[in-house]
Amino acid sequence: MNESIQARLRHFTTALLERREALVECPTSADEGWAMLPPGLAGQMGGSELLRLSHKPESGGLCLNLAADFIDRMTPLLQMEPRVALYQIPEAYLKKSAMDEPVVRAFSWLNAKVRVKSARAERVEYHVWSYLATLKSDDLWEDLITLSLNSASGAEVALPEPAGMLDLAGNATPPPFKNTQATANILAAAQVEKRAAQFLARLESRLDRDHKRLRDYYTALLKDSKSAKAKDDEGAKPEQNRAAVELELRRKTLELDERYQMGVQLTPLTLTRIELPVLAVECDVLRKQAKRSLDLYWNPLLTALEPMACGNCCASVFAVAFTDDDVSPRCSACT
Repeated sequence: MNESIQARLRHFTTALLERREALVECPTSADEGWAMLPPGLAGQMGGSELLRLSHKPESGGLCLNLAADFIDRMTPLLQMEPRVALYQIPEAYLKKSAMDEPVVRAFSWLNAKVRVKSARAERVEYHVWSYLATLKSDDLWEDLITLSLNSASGAEVALPEPAGMLDLAGNATPPPFKNTQATANILAAAQVEKRAAQFLARLESRLDRDHKRLRDYYTALLKDSKSAKAKDDEGAKPEQNRAAVELELRRKTLELDERYQMGVQLTPLTLTRIELPVLAVECDVLRKQAKRSLDLYWNPLLTALEPMACGNCCASVFAVAFTDDDVSPRCSACT
């Protein structure tokens, strides 16, 4: 295998594993490298969280060689990758008046002073992610989750459906991709928790009901055993009967809990990248003795300022607090 193909396989593998939140060290000058995998990815790659990367089949680990089982091992990861579409909106009206008042009306600054410095036209890419969400236990729940992120700020934005956007055109020269999937995963999981609340409540109610039926059955069985013992003094000791019933109750309870154990899966289906002109509003934030410059975004599709993203939970917020050290935005729940 020539060096060009080796380099491409190394780059492809590094990018794909890093997209799944692995830590990869595979320098071009070395014969091999290593990847530290998160538990879920480790299970898909064979079980070990420390994975050797090498072009030599006899080295063990993942062999970056088309003559080995590379394609077979990477195919399941590729199947988890979303299908990507590239679009742009070439032109849009941008607000030309001063942004001081709109910022004051849109945002509440909970513990800092914020001053608008300037506004400039920029092109920003928005990422519209869609997921298939699946909860599987004694019953099955599925839903389609769609969310849109400003790739520059990381904030979730209520964009209109791409199919309904006017002047949407293909984008043959997209900007460098800024991966927002980690943020999208967090926000999609939060949506699943909200949307599946009734399903989870019903499941919890059924589990409680089945637990009660088990307890009632084995309690009655223990009472019957005591009654039989009262008629037959030659039988087993009451303590032995009780221990046997309690042991069987614990075993059945574990089986029941295992049957109701929840399996959760978020599968990315599509990623639509839409580049459009926006107005970036530069602001100075003063928190105690710390100072930071940040951008707010006025979106022409919404004709409004977009929210900021909480630096902890990724929630979109207009009532913003800031941390003392790095002046990072926080929602009220994370302060």
